Amino acid sequence: MAKTKHKHSLLWRLVPSILVLAALAWLCSLFISHGAPKVDGYPNRLSVLTYNTHQMGQYAKAHENRVIRYLQRQDADVVCLQEVDVYKNEKYLTLPELKKALNKYPYTYFDFKIYNKRHQYGIAVFSKYPLLNKTTVRYTSRGNISDYCDVAVGKDTFRLFNNHLESNRLDAQDFPDTIATESLKASAHRISDKLESARAIRREQARIIRQEIEKSPYPVIVAGDFNDIPLSYAYLKMRSTDLQDAFLKTSFGRWGATISKRHLGVRIDYILCSKSLHPASTHIDRINCSDHYPMTSVLAW
Repeated sequence: MAKTKHKHSLLWRLVPSILVLAALAWLCSLFISHGAPKVDGYPNRLSVLTYNTHQMGQYAKAHENRVIRYLQRQDADVVCLQEVDVYKNEKYLTLPELKKALNKYPYTYFDFKIYNKRHQYGIAVFSKYPLLNKTTVRYTSRGNISDYCDVAVGKDTFRLFNNHLESNRLDAQDFPDTIATESLKASAHRISDKLESARAIRREQARIIRQEIEKSPYPVIVAGDFNDIPLSYAYLKMRSTDLQDAFLKTSFGRWGATISKRHLGVRIDYILCSKSLHPASTHIDRINCSDHYPMTSVLAW
């Protein structure tokens, strides 16, 4: 009897450690890549690039625009861009100039959230394959937007979602110039309020996009800037159990930061896809053309 009690006591002492280890394993599975792609038997490939361009490389003209020059070198099949900013004033990057610079992509979809006499700001898709059924995903936001279109690749069709979820809108004024206690407190409260407000908006946006994902008659590819980490509600809701994270599936042991400034190297840009597609590779280019790094995944089927 004493031995049985001792075994039960030991088991209950181990339970907290087991739960902690399980929680750590789950967290690591969200943040650290752990896949081993097996795609040799799949003849078709589609390369998808997603990039928050930070106002299209600060609206520099095409011949000197580092974002455009990068995209020209990469030659991805499909390019999803966020924070596309083009101007009416010829001194800056214009929409016709952007289209001409990326004219190897005959199919485009621009969806502007801000459209006025001075400039247009939103998201864009450039594709080597026809884009059909172009649709804005309607949700409340001052400057952020999502949409989808169907990419026709030979006999196959995929529904592509391009997303720029609610921004945290942190700026230089939110960070104190001094380490004085009152200044730090005020800064912490200001940042906390902004983050919580943006998180609440992203939660609703993610629910709306998830509804559209579930309506898709085709396998889906969900790309873009989610403005949140893999532990967030927005990411977990949009990924759910039926999509896979291309970055996590294509290597072992990578952290995969996609944002560089004022952050501790976190991943907030993603390429998700249906399980009928097979991620073959993913790379993140650490180039300083924007406050984000571009991500490219090759999907096989």
